[in-house]
Amino acid sequence: MISNSNSIASLYADEQARLTRMLVRKGMSAQGAADAVQEAFIRVLRAPREDIRDLKSYLHRTAVSVAIDQHRHERRDATLGRGVVEIDDTIIDPAPLADAMIISREEVDALDAALRELPPRCREVLVLHKFEGLSYNEIAERLGIAKNTVMVHMVKALGCLKSSLRDNNMRRD
Repeated sequence: MISNSNSIASLYADEQARLTRMLVRKGMSAQGAADAVQEAFIRVLRAPREDIRDLKSYLHRTAVSVAIDQHRHERRDATLGRGVVEIDDTIIDPAPLADAMIISREEVDALDAALRELPPRCREVLVLHKFEGLSYNEIAERLGIAKNTVMVHMVKALGCLKSSLRDNNMRRD
């Protein structure tokens, strides 16, 4: 979570260029991508800190959402302004580029490997919560353990995943 303006400045310095490149690869103009990233950071600054668990993931999703919103707004304006629907060559192609598909596949493979490396109980708790949508209380009941134990397993699982995925990214870069 962000605790002060230095943290957001550091996050901006670390992520701004990467997010802009990602949006350009998805078909946005350089200026449109830069504007979307700027708006994403503004939304992150306005968001309640306690609602954000993983700031980089939240920022990524927000930037993609802003880009989609901008695209829809531009398309709607173009349609309303002309009175007819015309084909727009600047529309973002919904099909991912080949390099994006390769990167996505590598990310999925890295996540799968990281999940397999987790201790069995941590993996079970993570899967029940993140993939099956069970609450900590429901997991505790199902597994016959205390809610606090569920939370300990969850924290451990997320820490292990974060470390494993960070190590994988360092090896790729």
